[in-house]
Amino acid sequence: MNSKTLRAVTATGILSFAGIVVETAMNVAFPTLMRDFHVSTSAVQWLTTGYLLVLALVIPTSSFLKRSFKTKSLFVISNLFFILGTVAAMLAPSFAIILLGRLIQGIGTGIALPLMFNIIVEQVPISKTGTVMGFANLIIAIAPAVGPTMGGFIVKMFGWRVIFLVLLPLLVISLILGMTSITQKSAIEHLKFDFISWIILAIAFSSLVFATNQASISGWLDWRVIVLLLVSVLAILGFYKYSKKPHHPLIRTNVLLNWRFDLSTIALMISQFSILGTSFLLPNFAQLSLHQNAFVAGLLLLPGTTLGIFLSLLGGKMYDVLGARKPIMLGFSLYAIATLLFSIFMPKMTIWMIIIFFAIAIMGQAFSSGNTMTSGLHQVEDQFSTDANAVLNTVQQLAGALGTSIVATIVAEHQRAAHHIAFGTMTGVRTAFCLLFILQLVALLFTFLVTQKAAKKNKR
Repeated sequence: MNSKTLRAVTATGILSFAGIVVETAMNVAFPTLMRDFHVSTSAVQWLTTGYLLVLALVIPTSSFLKRSFKTKSLFVISNLFFILGTVAAMLAPSFAIILLGRLIQGIGTGIALPLMFNIIVEQVPISKTGTVMGFANLIIAIAPAVGPTMGGFIVKMFGWRVIFLVLLPLLVISLILGMTSITQKSAIEHLKFDFISWIILAIAFSSLVFATNQASISGWLDWRVIVLLLVSVLAILGFYKYSKKPHHPLIRTNVLLNWRFDLSTIALMISQFSILGTSFLLPNFAQLSLHQNAFVAGLLLLPGTTLGIFLSLLGGKMYDVLGARKPIMLGFSLYAIATLLFSIFMPKMTIWMIIIFFAIAIMGQAFSSGNTMTSGLHQVEDQFSTDANAVLNTVQQLAGALGTSIVATIVAEHQRAAHHIAFGTMTGVRTAFCLLFILQLVALLFTFLVTQKAAKKNKR
């Protein structure tokens, strides 16, 4: 492994970093945007949910794109999409245009994010995969540390538009770095894009996210929610059946026949669902229930996310030395403890409690997230690595979209039922953390099963 590979990972990682910076910075700005554009909690969360939904629609094409086009060309296109979306959001005269800009950014990140992990899988020796995956996650982990604090400061001092402005120099650096370091290692194949499969997936994912958003307005038993959920399930089943036909499928679903990979995928979904749900809950709780300003709300997350930066590399190194089980189970255990503490102490929550409990959660995230993805990739044969990568990255973004959407729905329901928004927000956030606690227990069980007698693959 040479320095050029690390520069290539860094270049693609910067785009993911930029996407998360905007995402977490805008979370802090949500109350401001709600006032400026007169939109509700369930509407403003689409700045995150919509972005992640686009990622979930673009990432499934990554296996096809990687095999059909030059890696450097894909990177340049992804960077230009992100720059275009950033400029559109920065100059937006209305909420709809901000949302459009975020969706365009999602296209750019949706192309770049799988590239980073494909480069790691393709060019990094198996003995160093955990460490380099930790480095990749380190790049991404810096974003939640910077985003809320930067967003809170910028919103208070300059206004939310400057959040997008400060990203532009970083994107230019990423573009230059990638153009000088990304190399082509695999042969280009002449494949036909499976448009039908993509449409089926688009219907499945969109229906699922729209269902959760509609539930925030009319409740989970509303007939529209039930119909959308049914459409989503039928579309997913249809995609799986259609992919079995003898053609070049968008994703070779053979990877889903491996139960260890399936459980790893679900555990990764829980990890992403939890961290983005938490990142939505805490800044809004701090502002609406504790009556803090946007800057303070963002600053509360800084100690924990800073700790996560350093632990990401340690988590990857632990994987290389100790294997998958210990670091991943430690991670989900810590996150379970954090969510339990939030649930118990929410009625008497203080600023210092938020800082400490969130730091515990981030420690758990640092040990579990990247290592769960690495473990999942190691469960499949090399010939299906791009498909496994596409599946893992797709469900990760979809889970993030659902995490934000579902916890926003829970909070919105409690806000409507309460006489005061501060009390409604507190009870809604508490209920959401109870859900996150249960999910950590599920992830722990799945990790135990996957790593119980996992086959060790020490050769690529």
